[in-house]
Amino acid sequence: MAIKIPFTNREMKNAWDQNLRAVLQVKEQDRTNAHRLLLFYAVECGLKALIMKVKRQSRTDGLDSDILTHDINKLLKELHAQGDLVLRRTQMVPIKKNNRKSKDTRTVEPKDFNQMWRYGGQSTGGLSDKEIEAKLLKIVEWIKFELKKT
Repeated sequence: MAIKIPFTNREMKNAWDQNLRAVLQVKEQDRTNAHRLLLFYAVECGLKALIMKVKRQSRTDGLDSDILTHDINKLLKELHAQGDLVLRRTQMVPIKKNNRKSKDTRTVEPKDFNQMWRYGGQSTGGLSDKEIEAKLLKIVEWIKFELKKT
């Protein structure tokens, strides 16, 4: 889903900073899905702020709508980021079908991590929630470095 309301580059950077600060004020061992969700959105805002900088746009409505997405991997690709920052899919606890042994598997693509955490899900296969969080924090460091460039 694209951004429907235009935002300035300053607003995007402020959103990046405020979301990130809210997460980093909490000790790693005390972080919950709510903190991971804010971290996800901090990374999304940081990447969008960086895209705006690279494309010399002062407002989001000056960008192609297809890159104004929750898909962090797509945003990283737009910025030609190195491959070790790319997120991988994971699995959630399967849902039992009618209380039987047969279960529905739930694959979660990186663009949907926000949904998994928003609705209280946990990663059980592929990357753990802690590993996803660590990967997002690695992206945070990359964004910080890139935003400091002139």
